[in-house]
Amino acid sequence: MPESSLPSDIRASLIKYAAFCLSRRPYFRETLRQKLVLRSKKLKFYDSTPIIIAILDDLQKSGYLNDSYLAGAFVRRQLGKGYGPRIISLKLGRLHLDKNTVDIALDEEATPGQQIETLKKYSAKYGSLDRRKLISRLYSRGFTSSVINKVFDSEYIED
Repeated sequence: MPESSLPSDIRASLIKYAAFCLSRRPYFRETLRQKLVLRSKKLKFYDSTPIIIAILDDLQKSGYLNDSYLAGAFVRRQLGKGYGPRIISLKLGRLHLDKNTVDIALDEEATPGQQIETLKKYSAKYGSLDRRKLISRLYSRGFTSSVINKVFDSEYIED
Protein backbone atom coordinates (compact mmCIF):
# COMPACT_ATOMS: atom_id res chain seq x y z
CA MET A 1 0.00 0.00 0.00
CA PRO A 2 1.51 3.41 -0.96
CA GLU A 3 2.38 5.86 1.75
CA SER A 4 0.36 9.04 1.95
CA SER A 5 2.27 12.22 1.26
CA LEU A 6 3.17 14.41 4.18
CA PRO A 7 1.69 17.93 4.22
CA SER A 8 5.19 19.41 4.11
CA ASP A 9 5.97 17.41 0.95
CA ILE A 10 2.72 18.55 -0.64
CA ARG A 11 3.41 22.17 0.29
CA ALA A 12 6.99 22.05 -1.00
CA SER A 13 5.92 20.50 -4.28
CA LEU A 14 3.12 23.01 -4.83
CA ILE A 15 5.30 25.99 -3.88
CA LYS A 16 7.91 24.83 -6.36
CA TYR A 17 5.25 24.59 -9.07
CA ALA A 18 3.81 28.01 -8.17
CA ALA A 19 7.29 29.54 -8.38
CA PHE A 20 7.79 27.87 -11.75
CA CYS A 21 4.50 29.30 -13.05
CA LEU A 22 5.14 32.79 -11.68
CA SER A 23 8.64 32.86 -13.12
CA ARG A 24 7.12 32.56 -16.59
CA ARG A 25 4.46 35.29 -16.31
CA PRO A 26 2.23 36.91 -13.69
CA TYR A 27 -1.05 35.26 -12.80
CA PHE A 28 -4.25 36.36 -11.12
CA ARG A 29 -4.81 34.68 -7.77
CA GLU A 30 -7.75 32.58 -8.98
CA THR A 31 -5.93 31.44 -12.13
CA LEU A 32 -2.92 30.32 -10.10
CA ARG A 33 -5.24 28.57 -7.62
CA GLN A 34 -6.80 26.62 -10.49
CA LYS A 35 -3.36 25.64 -11.78
CA LEU A 36 -2.31 24.46 -8.31
CA VAL A 37 -5.51 22.42 -7.89
CA LEU A 38 -4.90 20.71 -11.24
CA ARG A 39 -1.29 20.05 -10.27
CA SER A 40 -2.29 18.55 -6.93
CA LYS A 41 -4.76 16.25 -8.68
CA LYS A 42 -2.09 15.22 -11.16
CA LEU A 43 0.30 14.38 -8.32
CA LYS A 44 -2.55 12.58 -6.51
CA PHE A 45 -2.49 14.89 -3.48
CA TYR A 46 -5.86 14.64 -1.83
CA ASP A 47 -7.38 17.33 0.37
CA SER A 48 -4.79 19.94 -0.58
CA THR A 49 -7.22 22.92 -0.62
CA PRO A 50 -6.11 24.40 2.75
CA ILE A 51 -2.47 24.09 1.72
CA ILE A 52 -3.15 25.83 -1.61
CA ILE A 53 -4.98 28.69 0.12
CA ALA A 54 -2.08 29.10 2.56
CA ILE A 55 0.42 29.14 -0.31
CA LEU A 56 -1.60 31.79 -2.16
CA ASP A 57 -1.87 33.91 0.98
CA ASP A 58 1.90 33.70 1.50
CA LEU A 59 2.59 34.62 -2.13
CA GLN A 60 0.23 37.57 -1.88
CA LYS A 61 1.80 38.82 1.36
CA SER A 62 5.26 38.62 -0.18
CA GLY A 63 4.15 40.54 -3.28
CA TYR A 64 4.28 37.79 -5.89
CA LEU A 65 0.51 37.91 -6.45
CA ASN A 66 -0.98 41.34 -7.04
CA ASP A 67 -4.44 41.24 -8.58
CA SER A 68 -4.93 45.02 -8.55
CA TYR A 69 -1.74 45.63 -10.53
CA LEU A 70 -2.61 42.91 -13.05
CA ALA A 71 -6.17 44.23 -13.37
CA GLY A 72 -4.80 47.67 -14.30
CA ALA A 73 -2.52 46.15 -16.91
CA PHE A 74 -5.42 44.08 -18.24
CA VAL A 75 -7.59 47.19 -18.56
CA ARG A 76 -4.85 49.04 -20.49
CA ARG A 77 -4.35 46.09 -22.83
CA GLN A 78 -8.08 45.70 -23.51
CA LEU A 79 -8.49 49.43 -24.15
CA GLY A 80 -5.70 49.12 -26.69
CA LYS A 81 -7.69 46.37 -28.40
CA GLY A 82 -10.71 48.66 -28.68
CA TYR A 83 -12.91 47.35 -25.86
CA GLY A 84 -14.93 49.62 -23.61
CA PRO A 85 -15.27 49.51 -19.83
CA ARG A 86 -18.41 47.35 -19.76
CA ILE A 87 -16.82 44.51 -21.75
CA ILE A 88 -13.58 44.83 -19.78
CA SER A 89 -15.56 44.59 -16.55
CA LEU A 90 -17.23 41.40 -17.76
CA LYS A 91 -13.88 39.89 -18.77
CA LEU A 92 -12.36 40.70 -15.39
CA GLY A 93 -15.40 39.18 -13.71
CA ARG A 94 -14.80 35.96 -15.62
CA LEU A 95 -11.33 35.91 -14.08
CA HIS A 96 -13.03 35.82 -10.65
CA LEU A 97 -11.82 39.22 -9.49
CA ASP A 98 -13.84 40.95 -6.81
CA LYS A 99 -15.97 43.90 -7.88
CA ASN A 100 -13.95 46.39 -5.82
CA THR A 101 -10.69 45.51 -7.61
CA VAL A 102 -12.41 45.73 -11.00
CA ASP A 103 -13.93 49.12 -10.20
CA ILE A 104 -10.62 50.55 -8.97
CA ALA A 105 -8.77 49.32 -12.07
CA LEU A 106 -11.40 50.77 -14.39
CA ASP A 107 -11.45 54.11 -12.54
CA GLU A 108 -7.65 54.42 -12.66
CA GLU A 109 -6.95 53.13 -16.16
CA ALA A 110 -10.12 53.67 -18.21
CA THR A 111 -10.49 57.40 -17.68
CA PRO A 112 -12.90 59.23 -19.98
CA GLY A 113 -9.93 60.70 -21.86
CA GLN A 114 -8.47 57.24 -22.47
CA GLN A 115 -11.88 55.92 -23.54
CA ILE A 116 -12.35 58.79 -25.99
CA GLU A 117 -8.90 58.20 -27.46
CA THR A 118 -9.62 54.46 -27.83
CA LEU A 119 -13.04 55.14 -29.29
CA LYS A 120 -11.63 57.54 -31.89
CA LYS A 121 -8.93 55.06 -32.85
CA TYR A 122 -11.44 52.22 -33.16
CA SER A 123 -13.99 54.29 -35.09
CA ALA A 124 -11.29 55.48 -37.52
CA LYS A 125 -10.88 51.85 -38.63
CA TYR A 126 -14.54 51.76 -39.61
CA GLY A 127 -14.92 55.14 -41.28
CA SER A 128 -16.85 53.62 -44.17
CA LEU A 129 -19.78 52.66 -41.91
CA ASP A 130 -22.66 55.05 -41.54
CA ARG A 131 -23.08 56.74 -38.18
CA ARG A 132 -25.88 54.48 -36.88
CA LYS A 133 -23.96 51.26 -37.60
CA LEU A 134 -20.77 52.68 -36.13
CA ILE A 135 -22.53 53.72 -32.93
CA SER A 136 -24.14 50.28 -32.69
CA ARG A 137 -20.74 48.66 -33.07
CA LEU A 138 -19.28 50.91 -30.36
CA TYR A 139 -22.08 49.96 -27.96
CA SER A 140 -21.38 46.30 -28.65
CA ARG A 141 -17.69 46.90 -27.85
CA GLY A 142 -18.69 48.06 -24.36
CA PHE A 143 -18.48 51.84 -24.55
CA THR A 144 -20.95 53.94 -22.61
CA SER A 145 -23.37 56.38 -24.19
CA SER A 146 -21.76 59.38 -22.49
CA VAL A 147 -18.37 58.71 -24.09
CA ILE A 148 -19.90 57.92 -27.48
CA ASN A 149 -21.94 61.13 -27.37
CA LYS A 150 -18.87 63.18 -26.41
CA VAL A 151 -16.97 61.89 -29.43
CA PHE A 152 -19.76 62.30 -31.95
CA ASP A 153 -20.95 65.65 -30.57
CA SER A 154 -17.41 67.04 -30.73
CA GLU A 155 -17.07 65.82 -34.33
CA TYR A 156 -20.18 67.69 -35.40
CA ILE A 157 -19.16 70.83 -33.50
CA GLU A 158 -15.76 70.82 -35.21
CA ASP A 159 -17.31 70.45 -38.70
